[in-house]
Amino acid sequence: MDIRTTSLSYNFDSEGNTTSVTVSLSGQGGSDYINANMAVTAEDLTKDQTFDNLTMKDITTIARAKLAKATAVKE
Repeated sequence: MDIRTTSLSYNFDSEGNTTSVTVSLSGQGGSDYINANMAVTAEDLTKDQTFDNLTMKDITTIARAKLAKATAVKE
């Protein structure tokens, strides 16, 4: 399924620090489709990563990994 990023939204605290980034993802494959908003938070980052040193592509990669994990079939 081809999943595309449709928007990124940065969320800030009262001091202007990024608290999370919401990534909207959308995809369709045949009769299947998905629309998801994934919140990338500080807990999703490695110890060397900060929101200030990540590109939009990096954040999207993290969001896609979260989506894959959230939608994985558990038996």
